[in-house]
Amino acid sequence: MSSVELEILNYLKKSLGVIIKKMEEEGVIALPVFVDHRFLPEIDISDKGLEIKLPGLVYKIKNIGDTPFYLNIGRPITDTEYTVVHPGSIYIIPRSSGRVFLKAPKGYTAKARIEVLR
Repeated sequence: MSSVELEILNYLKKSLGVIIKKMEEEGVIALPVFVDHRFLPEIDISDKGLEIKLPGLVYKIKNIGDTPFYLNIGRPITDTEYTVVHPGSIYIIPRSSGRVFLKAPKGYTAKARIEVLR
């Protein structure tokens, strides 16, 4: 990046910061505030599936085991509707819901960690 481009980028960053600050002061922009948080440090997931009643607005789900597992927020896992969470990966899902559905592949077990903002 040339020095002129870098100078323009820095100017735009500063200008954007000033604009955002002014909008926050005027009440146009409001940052979300969460009043509570729940943490489930280790959940064992079987191939039978698991439904956890966990109301929240933002979900952070991490695979802490060696096996992938299936995930769905708000609705049961079906043959066509799920997300695969691979070992070591983290999913952050901004969605208002009351239930989390987890399921390990047939014949396996998995482990997850969940944090929820509500």
